[in-house]
Amino acid sequence: MILIVGGCKSKEELKREEEIRARAEQVGLKHFKDTYNLDVVFTGYKILPLYVNSTIFLKGYIAEEEEKKVDVSIDYMTYEVTSAGLPEEYFESTGNEKE
Repeated sequence: MILIVGGCKSKEELKREEEIRARAEQVGLKHFKDTYNLDVVFTGYKILPLYVNSTIFLKGYIAEEEEKKVDVSIDYMTYEVTSAGLPEEYFESTGNEKE
């Protein structure tokens, strides 16, 4: 009998991942609202393992405009936004440079 352990996460790991995701989503929502005056909806995430990089990537779309995709990366040790992406038309309307 073969037991596969590599893909299993403990309850503590799952809880920590959920805490990272929830806090990062709040940071991401605030970033898009404060910087671009946009409400966004996050639909997915990927957390890199700490031994690789302390980054969580969130992807989603502008609220009520599902075809207009957004993404943001956040350092989950400091909860600072390290990069964000959104349709180019929104950079022009806010006067912000591309990130």
